[in-house]
Amino acid sequence: MLVHGLSDSPFVFRDLADYLSDQCIEVRALLLQGHGTRPGDMVDASASVWRQQVRNHFQALADSVDRPFIGGFSLGGALATEYALSGQSPEPAGLVALAPAWELNGLGSYLWLARVADLFGDFVEEEPELNPVKYESLAFNAGAQTADVLSETQDILESRQHWDLPLFLVATEADSVINLDYLVQQFRNRFTYPDSRMLVFRDLRRPWPDTLQSPRIESLNSFLPQFNILEFSHQSLAISANNELYGPGAPLQRCLEPNQMSVEDCRTLPPEQLWFSAWHGEPKAVPTSRLTWNPWFPEMADKIAQFLKAPTSPDQP
Repeated sequence: MLVHGLSDSPFVFRDLADYLSDQCIEVRALLLQGHGTRPGDMVDASASVWRQQVRNHFQALADSVDRPFIGGFSLGGALATEYALSGQSPEPAGLVALAPAWELNGLGSYLWLARVADLFGDFVEEEPELNPVKYESLAFNAGAQTADVLSETQDILESRQHWDLPLFLVATEADSVINLDYLVQQFRNRFTYPDSRMLVFRDLRRPWPDTLQSPRIESLNSFLPQFNILEFSHQSLAISANNELYGPGAPLQRCLEPNQMSVEDCRTLPPEQLWFSAWHGEPKAVPTSRLTWNPWFPEMADKIAQFLKAPTSPDQP
């Protein structure tokens, strides 16, 4: 069962669900309250309702399969983690987390102000809704409820020294949303199950410090100049090149979220002059738009499938 991120929808998992189902793995994705309709519905969304949805849908999955796994992206990754480590029944056979919101990258302190700000208005920002599968506008309440999930997830994560739960963790070095160092340290120090794995997309031209290395962590190159890609974004991880909205040449791939320039200016650039990266508050040396797809998607999806199919103990066939 897969849980999408904040302001997102189950569409983010369409490519992964198609790949896994072709491997004879049943996949379900739920739609969190307040999502998939109109941005105004996020004003009344509740973290407690999200948690109840996760419980109900995972129970339904567990009733119909032999080995139920839970997973999610970003906020959904945190909700999935919270459930997986909470001791609730049924227990998942493992956890798949794509850039889970275990700790935010520079945004955490602002989330705690969202409850106060919510008293004075509904939206942090209201944007044109150009994306049919994800909100561009952000409600104050969305930040408040995300803060609730983040706090609970961190409390559970840090409540034990070690978690004997199989985990497949995916992250990108250039993530503007998620604190990669926190993810790596939690993986190395707490998720000690021998077959747990972490996959990181990073610029292999630069060596990683010893504090971030582990035999259970694999890196794939995120600097791909043949695709005009400088680095991978938070949003790109779960999307394949064949995606009809986010893939290369698709309607939302180019200039949906340009860095340091308007959408109009971005669209006037010749294809060879526009590069793709994570979101940045400061200008890059070349004009960039946010990367919306993952060139390593087949490799990532195959590793996830192998993780899901692996026996849970040496005694199993």
